[in-house]
Amino acid sequence: MNIREKLQNLKNNPEDVYSHAQSEETFSRNYTNPVEVKYIPTKEVYELRVFDMEGGEQLESKTFHSVDEVLADLNLENE
Repeated sequence: MNIREKLQNLKNNPEDVYSHAQSEETFSRNYTNPVEVKYIPTKEVYELRVFDMEGGEQLESKTFHSVDEVLADLNLENE
């Protein structure tokens, strides 16, 4: 299952969270810290949260209306 499919699956399973950490296979050009994406059904948006690598503290949160917007923001290489 590719990343697009995993993100689309969140809409059907809003209790799930997609976690992205940098790896040689897929890395984000925009984020070096761990990222989580969750679907919020009450708002019909995807929430992307960026966490501090050391303490796990949330640094940033953004919302998007589509999987394409999330993927564009992640700007993944070798997806």
